[in-house]
Amino acid sequence: MFTMKPKPSIDDFIRSCTPLAVLPELEREIQSRVDAITSALIAHHDVDDPIENLANFLQADRNFLGVILALTNLSQEKFLRILSASRFATGDYGTEWGPSRIYTKLQNEPDFARQVARLFIEGQKNPLLARHVAAFYLKQLALPDDWSDIIRDKNLVQGAVRQKLQGEYNVKKGGMIEQIIREQLDNLTTTYNVSHTKGQVRLVGGKEVDHVLPTLDDPHIMIMSSYMETTSSSQTARANEQREMYLRVQGENQRYGGQRIFINFVDGAGWLARRSDLRKLHASCDYILNLNTLDQLRGIICRYMPDQYITNRPSVDEV
Repeated sequence: MFTMKPKPSIDDFIRSCTPLAVLPELEREIQSRVDAITSALIAHHDVDDPIENLANFLQADRNFLGVILALTNLSQEKFLRILSASRFATGDYGTEWGPSRIYTKLQNEPDFARQVARLFIEGQKNPLLARHVAAFYLKQLALPDDWSDIIRDKNLVQGAVRQKLQGEYNVKKGGMIEQIIREQLDNLTTTYNVSHTKGQVRLVGGKEVDHVLPTLDDPHIMIMSSYMETTSSSQTARANEQREMYLRVQGENQRYGGQRIFINFVDGAGWLARRSDLRKLHASCDYILNLNTLDQLRGIICRYMPDQYITNRPSVDEV
């Protein structure tokens, strides 16, 4: 027999959250990436012509464009907009190119690499570009004249590399936290023979559910998970959507006398910064968990999973 804790108050839940999770495996992986990119940067050989020098640099490694963007403090999104405007200026009205296509073109098309190099070196001095792109944006293309010296300063360039890897770091961290949840569920599968999956669940309007026990057709426990270290306008939409999903589960339970459970896993500084959305998520679930309380999944599953889907069920008391 073991004791299962009730859903915490919003204040107690906030106190148990982890703003910036420390995942040693991820830190080692990213540091290895930083070291590898830094070594490649330091090994770059200059040529005299500024545009040719930068073009050669951009062609040398698909990571190097991100380093240049970091040195100019220009986001990838703004760079994509400026590049689209420069294409419009020359009569190319096609759809915007994504990062992967740009990386491929840089490595395979020397003329395109020179075109991008001119954007950074000429910027607002280019009369054609100045007619199509506001000065506010062009001034952000101000690549330091001594950029090739900066990339040889290990301490300075590692900061730029980390900035370039920020998005990758966030995505990988989110993926690793999802893996932590899956491993917890896998362990419970081994212990209690409870299956879990993910996918679209008709009961909640065909929405994608991150973790479903035991099956999509007969979901008794549904878990939506989100770890965010930065804020996003999508958080409000997500909170509203999960509210609608929870109301559908409640409606199902009321109509048929069931005990289907909806769980929100929420953590990270991004959610702590958006308290109104966090409060909505807290209200829109039967249980709310985070990294520090994930072990409570065992009690919830043992308490609510129907007999036909679980074996070796222990006795569960609620506080």
